[in-house]
Amino acid sequence: MADRNTAKIIAIPDDICQKAGTAATWIGPNKLAVFGYKHVNINSKGTQSNFAPCEAKVHFLRPEVILFSPSLRKLVNESNGVFLSVQKIRCSPTANDSRPEMLKYSKQYRSILRACVEELQDLAEKSTPEKKTMYENFQTIFYNVECVWHLTEILYVDVIPGDVVLPQLLDWVRFHFPSREIMAMKILARKKIGADLEGMEYWEAVIGCALHGKLDIARALLALHSKADHNAFIAAENALRNMPVYNVYGGYSVKEFTIRWKQWQMSLSQSIDSKIFAIEPNLESLMKLIVGNEIWEFTKYTDAWYELLAAKLFYSAPCCKQPELARHANSIAVKWQSNKKSTLLTLDNIILALMESDLHQVIKEIQYMNDNGWFAAHLTDLLFHCGRLNIMDKHQVNVTDLLHESLILDYGSTLMSHHSLWQCGASYLVHCSDQGMSRLECLLETLPLGNEVRVLKIINVAKENHLNKLASSICKIQGIKCIKQGRLGNALAWALKAPDSYFASYIADCFLKHYVDHADIQCRDLLENLGSCMLTSDRLTFLGKYCEFHQMYGIGEFKEAARLLISLVVSNLTPKYFWPILLTDAIPLLETDDLVFTSEDTYELLAAVEKHGEDPKFEDKVDIFRLAAARNLARALIIEGSQPD
Repeated sequence: MADRNTAKIIAIPDDICQKAGTAATWIGPNKLAVFGYKHVNINSKGTQSNFAPCEAKVHFLRPEVILFSPSLRKLVNESNGVFLSVQKIRCSPTANDSRPEMLKYSKQYRSILRACVEELQDLAEKSTPEKKTMYENFQTIFYNVECVWHLTEILYVDVIPGDVVLPQLLDWVRFHFPSREIMAMKILARKKIGADLEGMEYWEAVIGCALHGKLDIARALLALHSKADHNAFIAAENALRNMPVYNVYGGYSVKEFTIRWKQWQMSLSQSIDSKIFAIEPNLESLMKLIVGNEIWEFTKYTDAWYELLAAKLFYSAPCCKQPELARHANSIAVKWQSNKKSTLLTLDNIILALMESDLHQVIKEIQYMNDNGWFAAHLTDLLFHCGRLNIMDKHQVNVTDLLHESLILDYGSTLMSHHSLWQCGASYLVHCSDQGMSRLECLLETLPLGNEVRVLKIINVAKENHLNKLASSICKIQGIKCIKQGRLGNALAWALKAPDSYFASYIADCFLKHYVDHADIQCRDLLENLGSCMLTSDRLTFLGKYCEFHQMYGIGEFKEAARLLISLVVSNLTPKYFWPILLTDAIPLLETDDLVFTSEDTYELLAAVEKHGEDPKFEDKVDIFRLAAARNLARALIIEGSQPD
């Protein structure tokens, strides 16, 4: 963990910035653009700049985000799945009903962390020296994260019968400080093959296991000693074997256990006073430890003050409950710091704050763990859903909800700045009821659009969260790009996805004007299969119907084509520039062998010619049109007149 008071100074190699001064502006959520800038106000003299002309540069700065490392990608993605599962559980004020399920999710988080640490260890062993240092730093960070998470789970998430915390606290210490137990196993294995015992290592293993409450291993080691048959070692074996160890399922109440334990302790104290164990000084020291005396003599066998705390509780207060833990922890930590003549590390401070039930301090401290907010966001969220988070500010105002949302917002915003983790970040922001949606909208707007697949993902996220204006805006941006590239079909598809009637009308106009200039309908397959989408705008409706007209005409369905043409004529949807085309298309249908226009249809066509026939592009066809209309009208009147009423 880095020292929180260490500020990193970044030098910007730019002469202009050095001479004129600098200014900066945010580019996206975590990138800063720095550039040369000389401040000018109304009182400044209007003189020519001393720096122009010059080669101006913009320098981009952003913090290092270790979560963007490929080696940590699995951690980010898998923890996101657990986070989303937690959100499905309703937060309970009492938390009694949800804590068993929360314990399951807490263990899933820890399992992900352990897998991450193991993978980082493997990578460090196989990598170059430069990368090895990086992986080892990551390993230290997330090992510490898992250590704190494990203790938090014991104290705040797990339901401990009777609130007796020692058994789980011992498991936590053993898990995170396994060196003495490993040493003991090696000694036991060597003895099986006839190896000699080594003095210092042997007693270090015995006492180290005893400090962690591993009495069965300590007894096995004592049985290997050359004086194991001596009365002192036999008495020690009996004392260790008969030592009462509290178990919530052991059938004894706390009161009954305490009586048995004190009787055993008194008996062992008498044996020590009688110098039964004096034959071997190390054995006598071990018995003094077990009876709960002179615990501080064994600090050389421990790496952290909480190892000593677990031993003190095991041999002096085995039925210690969680509310009493703070007093014991504070006493040991202060004395440890005094004896070692050094300050507690950040990890030590976090663990002490946890044992003192000061979650406000815990959350404050874990934000310095250089994990880019992963730990603070997920742990706070889990405690919040357990109903165990209750944070008061200095004015005694409850800020639990604000703190919870703030940490998730920060973490989600960090992920949103990554080119492939932004969807993961969005899933955190959508679960922030107060500012989540506004933050998501702002950050989605800053994402580079890239290829079409990425754009569709951004649009889907926006639509899923009812950010319809943003989705429409992105669709229009893509549509405009397609228009500039001459891809009208794609542009229309984006307009329909928006959906935006004005934009769709503009693109439909582009199609119609292209037909006017080139007599060719682009993207015919798309236009002929618009279906209900053509109702997006009047101009698109006209374009769709006109394509249907061409389709019917092309397959020889002249009556259906004529019906569609008349519907366009009377619809008032036809653009002014397109009337010459529409009227010209009517001429061959007026001259077909089979009658396709009724007399009423013909009158509609003649009325249209009277109104729009003066267009220069149609003037040379007016006479032909009138002649064809007159012939069609004559045939229509004869046929209609000969039909019975």
